[in-house]
Amino acid sequence: MLLTVVLVWFAVVLGCAIAIGELLRLAEHRDGSTSFDQSITSWLVVHRAHGFTTVARWLSTLGSQKVLLPVVGIVAMALVGRRRFGLAGLLIVAWGGAIGLYSLSKYFVGRHRPPADIWLTRAAGTSFPSGHATQSLCTFLALVFVGAVWLPRARGLGRVLALFLAAGVGWSRVYLGVHWTTDVGSGWLIATAWITIVLWFAGTAQSIEQRPRGERAGKS
Repeated sequence: MLLTVVLVWFAVVLGCAIAIGELLRLAEHRDGSTSFDQSITSWLVVHRAHGFTTVARWLSTLGSQKVLLPVVGIVAMALVGRRRFGLAGLLIVAWGGAIGLYSLSKYFVGRHRPPADIWLTRAAGTSFPSGHATQSLCTFLALVFVGAVWLPRARGLGRVLALFLAAGVGWSRVYLGVHWTTDVGSGWLIATAWITIVLWFAGTAQSIEQRPRGERAGKS
């Protein structure tokens, strides 16, 4: 039953993401950009500097599967080892769901990336939404939620750090020339919707588990 509900909400978020992509198509030029995208990308390209490029490449790597996959794997295995199966599942669903959402959205929307002659890093596939922006925000916030179980006082600071790093990852993808700004913004919207749903389900499940056994039986 729970899996069915999660899949339904996954489909809802996916439908909204595709709808956003189709709406952007109405304002796009032939290269896949909007006037808003072109103005920001042009400004960033003109103001590139070696130091900024180094930071952008580092942040882009931080938000990639090269980093997030092993991090999620190690943390999930550590949680399983401590018999925290629910938290391990939450982390995997948040991360894996984000990947599924942006991958399917890319397939259905098919937006062009910025011109390859401004790229400062390699990129493959279509542009909408930014996979780095989507999965980094989802995964960072899920890691904060998991970490708050052991360090509850650090939850606020963890959220600020997660949002700061996710913002940096999104900026890096536009700065490096492989995404439009609206790709990144849409990725953040998708991530926000998905992680909100995942955390809501986690909170609901936790509250049910904390009820006395007799009360849980009565509710069922």
